[in-house]
Amino acid sequence: MYEVKLDAFNGPLDLLLHLIQQFEIDIYDIPMNALTEQYMQYVHAMKQLDINVASEYLVMASELLMIKSQLLLPDHSADELVDEDPREALVGKLLEYQNYKEYAEMLNDKREARSHYYTKTATDLSKYELTERIPEGTHIDLTKLIVAYQKMKHRIALKKPKSVDIQKETFTIQQSTDRIYHQLDQRETVTFFDLFTFNESIEHVVTYFLALLEMAKTGMIQLQQIEAFHNIEITKGVNYGTQS
Repeated sequence: MYEVKLDAFNGPLDLLLHLIQQFEIDIYDIPMNALTEQYMQYVHAMKQLDINVASEYLVMASELLMIKSQLLLPDHSADELVDEDPREALVGKLLEYQNYKEYAEMLNDKREARSHYYTKTATDLSKYELTERIPEGTHIDLTKLIVAYQKMKHRIALKKPKSVDIQKETFTIQQSTDRIYHQLDQRETVTFFDLFTFNESIEHVVTYFLALLEMAKTGMIQLQQIEAFHNIEITKGVNYGTQS
């Protein structure tokens, strides 16, 4: 037994869907007279048919004729119960088949897209597995493990490249010297803390300190500190006012 496809239609439901789409028929309100006529024209036009396939089309033809005849019967009177629409079962079959057809097309598209990829079979990597195992009962000292971790962390830090930012000098020793002279011109004694507003950068503080050392060395100022970590007092030296 083999399957025969009729003019690219896979059975009577496929043919009915084609006719509905071709003639723009509302699937929920099928004009059975027009649809049955078009269907019967197609069936009569088929010449050489496989009996198994032809029987499916003939069964559907009989169903269409039965539905058409039921619709031609006179309406029931108002006091009688109205039967269900005889087309309802056919519409249900058509909608279900239409869904299956759309899903089949989606799966076929995915199959076509997947055919462009090649899947490599799994490789046996068991020969690369480590056979060495830690003997049972082996004790690992946590302290030694932490020390090893710290050593490794230190080695990694040493290998990291270190960057140094070199910035252009913006506050010079000469500027610091001038400001110290200006303070001493205003009063006899100035403290080290008087030179700052505590918003300066470390660069400013170091520059002031170098300027004080240079001025003290040349005798321009005198430095006095009563005790360790106490504020430094700055007074005029023997060479004060001789700067160029």
